[in-house]
Amino acid sequence: MKNVDELIERQQKLEMELQQLRLELDECKQARIAVEKVAEDKSNFIAMLSHEIRTPMNGILSMAELLHKTRLDEEQSSYVQILQNSSNSLMALVNNLLDIGKMEAGKMKLNKDPFDVINTIEDLTYALAPRAFEKGVGVHLNVHSEIPLFVIGDVLKVRQIMMNLLQNAIKFTHTGDIKVSLFMLPPMVKDKLTVKISIEDTGIGMSTEQLQHIFEMYSQLHSDQQYTYGGTGLGLSISKHLVELMGGQIRMESMQGVGTEVSVILDFEQYTDLPSIPFQDDILQGIRILLLDSNAESVGIISDMLTEWGAHVTTASSMDKRFFDEMYHHAYDLVLVDLTMIDRERWIQDRIKIQNQCVFLLAPLGEKVEGDFRDTFDTIITKPIRKIHILNSILALQQSQR
Repeated sequence: MKNVDELIERQQKLEMELQQLRLELDECKQARIAVEKVAEDKSNFIAMLSHEIRTPMNGILSMAELLHKTRLDEEQSSYVQILQNSSNSLMALVNNLLDIGKMEAGKMKLNKDPFDVINTIEDLTYALAPRAFEKGVGVHLNVHSEIPLFVIGDVLKVRQIMMNLLQNAIKFTHTGDIKVSLFMLPPMVKDKLTVKISIEDTGIGMSTEQLQHIFEMYSQLHSDQQYTYGGTGLGLSISKHLVELMGGQIRMESMQGVGTEVSVILDFEQYTDLPSIPFQDDILQGIRILLLDSNAESVGIISDMLTEWGAHVTTASSMDKRFFDEMYHHAYDLVLVDLTMIDRERWIQDRIKIQNQCVFLLAPLGEKVEGDFRDTFDTIITKPIRKIHILNSILALQQSQR
């Protein structure tokens, strides 16, 4: 009898505990529903607020652009430039807030369309490079020859990822160089193309502790650096989410005071409707080129590019007597001269010494090259150098000499 009473008592106790668990589970469900409702309301509010901000911001940006095209003195022009930069920064923040809302609501979708991956990366680099040039920072493009022209993927998200990463590199780099590289890796998935895009800079770098938290939402630098550089830390977190949404990987290596390298590895579908036309390996076979540039990064990229096409490249790091002796004693088909190597007034006189020589000027995008100085060059190649631009310019030179 005692055992039966104990069993009944234990059963009653278990039933009470089960009832309590059911009540707690119901409370948890209600709490989860409430949290989801709050999250949804927050996302909707952010989306509504962001859209409300975007409308007047687009108006401000449009008017600032029109104002910049009017006749302004140097001081006024600088004020308009600040207005444009600040407006663009605010617009980028608004777009990031919209993306966060979509991510939290699970509404971020992928598109699959054919796009020119090389042109996409080069266009974006071109658009942002002037901000680096203003600080005296070099920007270089290093596109490997095996990259196909067209792939299938989400071009808008690729552009957004790279914009966030390149803007970061420019923001935190004050001396040295930024290099954007694009090359193929062995495919991670059968019948797909694996592309690696990397951005290396010689910026302020990060400590090991900062690197561990860099992709977290709202992660920022230490307070003193945060005050100096600003930003919300949203860009890297969003980039990581987008890369993972596309099935890719994002990695970052950094050393404080040395610089940072961030790499994005993405799989794309092959676009077979349009044949990929690689650059012909020997298209510049036999051409002798003298390259005058003191930037080791730039010299390496340009030399490798031209040599890959069959050209014979000789490099020089200063416009001294040896440079002109080299010109006199060797028959070069082309001389490439970086703008940083030239004294503009003296060059006009120096050019007379090599008047029969074809000379291309390498100049940063946005640099003004005008008047008599401009007339001393056969062609101007803007930096960062796009492979197709320099190749077409050299081929046009060959054609004109026939």
